[in-house]
Order: sequence, then structure tokens, then C-alpha cells
Amino acid sequence: MRPQSTNAQISPMSIDITSAYQPIVSLDDRAVVGYEALVRTSGDGPSIAPQELLRAAREQGVTTDFDWRCRASALHGAVESGYPDQLALFVNAEPIALDAPPPRDYLPILANASRLSIIVEITERDLMGDPAGLLRAAEHARNLGWRVAIDDVGADSSSLALIPLLRPDVIKLDMALVQGRSSNETAAIVAAVAAEAERTGALVLAEGIETENHEYSARAMGALLGQGYLYGAPEALPDFGEVLEPVRSLDLDGTVTVRAPVAVTPYGLTHSLGARRQADSALLDAIENSLLHSAYGTGSSTVVLATVSASTGLTPARQAIFEDLAARTALTAVFDSHAAPSAPGFRTVVVGADEPLALERSIVIVAPMSSVALIAVERGMAEDGTPKYDYRLTYDRHVVLDAATVLLRRIPARTAV
Repeated sequence: MRPQSTNAQISPMSIDITSAYQPIVSLDDRAVVGYEALVRTSGDGPSIAPQELLRAAREQGVTTDFDWRCRASALHGAVESGYPDQLALFVNAEPIALDAPPPRDYLPILANASRLSIIVEITERDLMGDPAGLLRAAEHARNLGWRVAIDDVGADSSSLALIPLLRPDVIKLDMALVQGRSSNETAAIVAAVAAEAERTGALVLAEGIETENHEYSARAMGALLGQGYLYGAPEALPDFGEVLEPVRSLDLDGTVTVRAPVAVTPYGLTHSLGARRQADSALLDAIENSLLHSAYGTGSSTVVLATVSASTGLTPARQAIFEDLAARTALTAVFDSHAAPSAPGFRTVVVGADEPLALERSIVIVAPMSSVALIAVERGMAEDGTPKYDYRLTYDRHVVLDAATVLLRRIPARTAV
């Protein structure tokens, strides 16, 4: 038996790869509604796991090229089989690759596959390492005419936190949920996914279904679609020109409508909320403290974003709250025109002192079950020399998500250690 190659020995761009396809079914009647394309190695060498290939690609700095190569393989196999337009084709993607234009060599296959109903699965594990890149990746995928799925939801808290921000068309439940025992954590994940599916029309797909009991659990969790060895192993696609059975389409007509925020700061998004209110620093401090303390109880799938106005800066007391929240939430980030703290637990983003955002102070909290934003802008000084503000407090989920999106787009990618 030949030994497994190490990452140093693996050359992802020279190893022969192909695609295997696993069926995805409607749980109501087990009719096939799509397939997921999975990477496989071919040729005479040892089989190498896709995760190991991707790890080697990262270490060698060829993630983007290798990821597009895998996706081109998946599309080529589908086109060659006469893949029906009605069937959904799920393809995996690293956000860093979607955030880059496709290599010129792959433009012909992209054109040939443009008729297909493609759903791209966001597979990045460190989802909060580059939230701006994730948002761009989803946007670029949709610009190609593709739908978006979030994979492995429930595997970690950040995947759940990003569901409302990425606005996926399909939510894929991690296999551990259907294969494991129910717990309080499982219940929280199922409730959050159910809430998002009801709000947006996103479809829920359960992975790892291998037994009748797994299927029962998936249905109990609200999944409408299933994937796993109970319905078929990954293998070559059939020749659809010889398939006589009618093809079932995946009903995506009711899925997500994606909004594109049109403002450059959170306050610019609030004009539809009616008359503005006015407050001094003391009142805003009190409201902010109340909102921040409420975030302690929303769990590790929460995103907390704050902007600090240039005239007030970040106080030590508020910094301590953000450091505490950073340990409890999926992401806590502060946007500040002042010098960043030396070693904060939270993410910091430097804002130019002459930017409009430097005049705003906001708290934006996105949680799976609820969201809220306090958004204020400086409007002169009070008699005691403290700033006065116009502000709006909103629980309108669309406005809150748009405000969060505007801020998340400014967060630079976290440098790998």
C-alpha cells in the first residue's frame, strides 16, 4: 500500500482531479431535485481527500486557481452528461476564489454551463476571518447568475451568525445535527434556521442522512431537502439523454430577495424610518449600555458592530464591554477614528477623521432571532460642551441588516497566524 502524500509533496494544480456527484432529494417523496459535485482525484496515484488538497493549495498560495479548477471540473461533467436545466447543481467554493474573476481558460465552460441552475456553497470554515470577502463572494456568485448556500450550519457559531447577512437561498444543516442526539444547542440552531427560513423563504437541506432515523430527524428539524448515503453515494452522473423519468425541479421561486444597501454609512439608511429624535451624550450612553448588555444573552451567534464618533472616542468602560462581548459573540467590531487599543479582543477598523462615518455613533446588533440598531450622527454641541445627536432606534430587520452590511464591508481580512 502506497503511503499517503504529505502537503509538501502534493501539487494541487498538477494532480488529476475529477468530480463525483451525490444526489439531493426532496424529503417528501425522495425524488432527486439536484446533485452536489464533489472533488475526487483520478489516475494511478493514491486517493487524496479534498480537504488535504485544499490545505495544500492554501499552503502553496494557489487556492484561487485550484478552487476554480475544481468548479470547472464540476461544470464540465454536468454539461457532458446533458444535465437538465431543472435540476439544481451544488458546487463548493472558497470565498477567496469567488472574490476573484474566473481564469480566462474557464470562460468557455462557464458560458456552456450558464443555462444550469447552479447553487454555490460557501465552505470557508473561518467565516468571521474575512466577513467583507464573504459578502463580496456572495455578491459575485449572484452576478454570475448563481444562487448561494451556506454549508455546515451548526458546525460552529459563526455559520449561524452569518445566515441573515449572507441571505442564502439554501441553508445546509451540518451532518452532526441529524446524526447526533438532540440537545439545547441543537434546539437553538434549529429555531434560528427555522426563523430565517420563514422570514426569507430559504430552503433547508440536511446533510449526512444515512438511515431512516436520520431522515426522521431531518424532517423534524424542518428540512425539506436531504443528502446522504441513504439516497445514493457520490458517483458519476447518469447520461441524462437516456433517463426516461421526468425531472423534478428545485422550487427556488420563493427564496431570498437580496438587498443592496445604497448608503455609505449606517445613518444614511435610516431616512425611511420617519422623524429623527434628538439626544445628548448621556441619553445615548444609557441606550447603548442597555443594548450592549442585551447582547450578552443572545449567544455566540451574535454580531455586534459599533461606530465611535470622533468627538467622544472610546472610553475605558466601553472598551471593557466590547472586550467582554468579543469573547461571547461570533464577532464584535469597533469603527473608530482614534488610535486603536493596543491589543483588544474585539476587531478594530480605523476610520478617517474626515469621513462621514467619523461623525456617527452606532450600535448594531444582529442575532439569529432578533436584531436592533441605534444609529446617531453629531449635530453640534450642547451648552455644556458635549455633542448633540440626531438618532434613530430601530428593530426593522432589513434596516439593521443593511447597516451591518455597510460596516462589515469595511472590515479587512484577518491576517493568518
